[in-house]
Amino acid sequence: MSSFVLRYFPIQARAEPIKAILTYANADWQQVSPQWPQEKSSQPSGRMPVLEETAADGSKFILSESLAIEEYLATKFNLAVADDPQQVARQKELRSQLKDVWDLTIQYKFGSPEARSAIKEKYDILAKSVIAFHEGHLKKNGSNGHYFGNKITYLDLVIYATITAMNKYISPEFPEAVEYFNKNDAPLIANVFANVSSDSRLANF
Repeated sequence: MSSFVLRYFPIQARAEPIKAILTYANADWQQVSPQWPQEKSSQPSGRMPVLEETAADGSKFILSESLAIEEYLATKFNLAVADDPQQVARQKELRSQLKDVWDLTIQYKFGSPEARSAIKEKYDILAKSVIAFHEGHLKKNGSNGHYFGNKITYLDLVIYATITAMNKYISPEFPEAVEYFNKNDAPLIANVFANVSSDSRLANF
């Protein structure tokens, strides 16, 4: 069985979906936080997160870029939609939309006071559009608290981890960001979040 090392900053941000997948899959994993920027040049693309997998035979596989890592792990642990090409494409679409939302929250968090007003306007438009699209998708899946089928899959873990990261990392500067995902405006997304939150495998997440 493989073991994993996740290299990332000691914050709850972009790597949270990766951590959620590893935790839910009960993988043997740990996080290390390289000194930055001193160890930047030792990372494959000079960026983090980076995943290092060590197989039972000692061979290693190193992968960078958050979405690539997520998709690899979701596939490895049978959490990704894999059989239907259209569903695979839909999964990528939904994930890309959540990444766009997250990226704007980061722009706001680290943006200048002068830039934040315009970023907030963009976020308002994007968040409402993405939430409406996701609510529609979840309704088509039966409003059952899951993005695909009737069990926890990759996207369920992503929305859970994203909202959790917003609460912990983004809210101090941008509390409105996560408020769009409330039970009144995003009831089906909130249902997914509640479903995943109640799973005992994520009790220590």
